[in-house]
Amino acid sequence: MARKIMVTGACSQLGRVVEVLLKAQADVEVVALRRSELDILDSAAVMSLVEDLKPATIINCAGFNDVAGAEIRLANKLPVNTRGVFNLAQAAAKYKVYFCTFSSKFVFNGKKSVPYVEDDELWPLNQYGSSKQGGEELVTDSLENHLIVRSDLLYGGGRDLVSRILDELRAGNQFKVSDDIFISPTYIGDLAAAMVALALKWAAGVYHYTNDAGGGVSCYEFAQAVAEGSGFDSSLLQAVPVSETNFGAPLLLPERAILNIDKFGGLFPPLVRPWREALEDYLRQ
Repeated sequence: MARKIMVTGACSQLGRVVEVLLKAQADVEVVALRRSELDILDSAAVMSLVEDLKPATIINCAGFNDVAGAEIRLANKLPVNTRGVFNLAQAAAKYKVYFCTFSSKFVFNGKKSVPYVEDDELWPLNQYGSSKQGGEELVTDSLENHLIVRSDLLYGGGRDLVSRILDELRAGNQFKVSDDIFISPTYIGDLAAAMVALALKWAAGVYHYTNDAGGGVSCYEFAQAVAEGSGFDSSLLQAVPVSETNFGAPLLLPERAILNIDKFGGLFPPLVRPWREALEDYLRQ
């Protein structure tokens, strides 16, 4: 019998990629739900649908991911990261379903001198990070059979940093990029593949996944690689402190919240690849 996997947030770029990857698997039945088909903030609807569908697994790809916007849109956006995740986790617990969801490096404060491992203390600096911490805690308090995958700056869909850089450079505009915030830039297709691999293995607990950036690269270095890989003039990029970019005060960002990916790499070494290689592949597309 095929394993039935329910994907929520299937209208998101991440959800679409997860859906495609799952449908390529043998013995898997995918039920991909857009927000119009299931609002995860509606607890009764979630409980009823999980009861009716009887999935073996739920992979939640729904979420509000605008870090800066989260500071001013608490009431109408962030609940999807907390109450929505809780509703899914409660239904999963009641009907004994394996529940998988995504989280973020923003649950950490970036004060650690080496990359963060999965069980390090959570200490978010901003509202977005707090919502992700809240979602994680609601999941772990609701059921044991769960998977949480934390990641870093994603690109490959929507209005991400890569698309913003390319738009500005294409127009011949100067673009300010922080040189004091360090990241592990991650292609969304690679993150989706990591989640699918873990979910198919029934992995439990918390895992970190990013493209391999060692101790991290600055946003400015990443932007330079985007420009050079696309044939644009990298001299249009301006290295500035984060306070001089659109992500300045009052938003607090962790300076170097790099995620240790050894735990994931021990299971799936071929799925870990250098950030430059992933970026080059994406730009070639």
